[in-house]
Amino acid sequence: MKKILLFIVLLSVNFIQAQLTVNNTTITPAQLVQTVLLGNGVTASNITFNGSAANANAFRDQAGSFSNGSTTNIGIDSGLILSTGKAQVAIGPNNSASTTNATTTPTYADADLASLSTSGLQKTSVLEFDFVPTGEELKFNFVFASEEYPEFAPSSFNDVFGFFLSGPGITGPYSNGAINVARIPTTTTGNTVVSINNVNATTNSIYYVSNPAGPTTTIQYDGFTTVLTALSNLQCGSTYHIKLAIANAGDNSYDSAVFIQGGSFSVTPINFPQDYLVSNGFAPCAGSVTQICTGLAANVPHVWTLDGDILPGETGPCINATLPGLYCVIAYPYGPNCPVDDCITLEILPPLPLNEPNDLTECSNIFDLTENTPVILGSFNGEVNYFTSQQDAIDFLNPIPNPTAYVGFNGQIIYVRVDDTSGSNCFDTTLSFVLYIDSAIPTPQPVPDLTVCANVGTPNVGTFDFTPQTLTALGSNSASSFTVSYHLTLADANADLLPITTTTAYQNITNPQTIYLRLEKNCNVLQYGVTSFQLIVNPLPTATIAVQPAVCQNAPSPNVTFTGSGGTAPYT
Repeated sequence: MKKILLFIVLLSVNFIQAQLTVNNTTITPAQLVQTVLLGNGVTASNITFNGSAANANAFRDQAGSFSNGSTTNIGIDSGLILSTGKAQVAIGPNNSASTTNATTTPTYADADLASLSTSGLQKTSVLEFDFVPTGEELKFNFVFASEEYPEFAPSSFNDVFGFFLSGPGITGPYSNGAINVARIPTTTTGNTVVSINNVNATTNSIYYVSNPAGPTTTIQYDGFTTVLTALSNLQCGSTYHIKLAIANAGDNSYDSAVFIQGGSFSVTPINFPQDYLVSNGFAPCAGSVTQICTGLAANVPHVWTLDGDILPGETGPCINATLPGLYCVIAYPYGPNCPVDDCITLEILPPLPLNEPNDLTECSNIFDLTENTPVILGSFNGEVNYFTSQQDAIDFLNPIPNPTAYVGFNGQIIYVRVDDTSGSNCFDTTLSFVLYIDSAIPTPQPVPDLTVCANVGTPNVGTFDFTPQTLTALGSNSASSFTVSYHLTLADANADLLPITTTTAYQNITNPQTIYLRLEKNCNVLQYGVTSFQLIVNPLPTATIAVQPAVCQNAPSPNVTFTGSGGTAPYT
């Protein structure tokens, strides 16, 4: 039993979330016009409800705002509702085939509505205002709904409604030469106005939605139209009058209503679809160019601003934006007395966090360009490619196919393209580096002669360690980039033949002996330098000791005489 109750509760929660919401208690008809109905390019004034400005500034139970429409089947998410009864009746489900929720508002006589009915008007809901458009075409979207569907379709007792537009250039049969712009689309029925008799299950049925009673329906009315659009040509900058009106006919039973989409009462000569924001995923990449266009003709004068400052020379319908900020435009498609305007915010993604590459130096023309890949990326995840021109990098054409063994030339510039692999589709082509070929012949530093004493038993042969010579010859050159070898002849050193292998314990052949040192670039064996030094062997010293005959203890000390040679002087 608990599970059944829980299921019922969950159904109730979901149903409540899917219900239409109507507010006719905290918003006035005047506020509905200014804050709900009006869209781009229209300013309104002189708002009245049922013939009175006072009524327009008081809460009226027949006029309200609605929302949550996207969870229903009326096709409009939010906007304004005008009803023959209390607007709250629109809230579903459809639990009655003849719902009536009579308003306390006194009946208002409207001649235009009366001309649409043959049975006399009862409760009316008439919202009127003047407006000035900044374009040449007015449009707004609406749905007409009624409890009179389907029983009174067709009938002579139908509720009536209309949108009566009057002003310059308009000639019609209603008050002040108005026309009724609540019309069925011209593709099938020309100028036929929308009514229960003209749109139902059998007449113009493609514009009719049946909404029979049942617990799953989302609004109360038994039937309604699809979303229709009221249209009319206007003169930009002129003052027009619109009357949005609906009424019960014959009696006050079976309520009807008209839903008008919020913000759709508009003219849109300029329509920037959306801002370029990081949050909505439309912010462009750093360094890119974003073209912003009004959609107007090239001969229409434009004035563009960035953060309030005029952009000099920008007088056409498009600009190429490279800086973030608020871009606004004023254009004059209808002459100097009727400007139109719009603004758009441009944000730009931050630059990719890359590092400057190093110039590469080799002593041959073979380069490993990928040595710069970890330098450029650091901790950033990206794909690096190398190019011989920046335009190729921008266009991603002809990337270098063998970057680890690229044949380059001295002074060549290599261009880098890094693509963000995180999904932003951004890339950077601002980095480059230079290839240098070092063709200089290395010169070993002067090395001193080496002098040692003769080995015992071999008067002219000594043992030599060349390690100090290697360090001296390298000087400031890196031991990882150069090779030092030792040779017995100059010809062998120049030809890099027969290097001495026992460089830490070499025994000379002649005394003195010349040794040739070759300093060679590891990257190019043809680039080398040669120097030489002498191996000098000094003889071991010799000595003769003469001692007096042995003496007794406590006798005077004897004389000992030492005579020797070797080194630089004899010793006695």
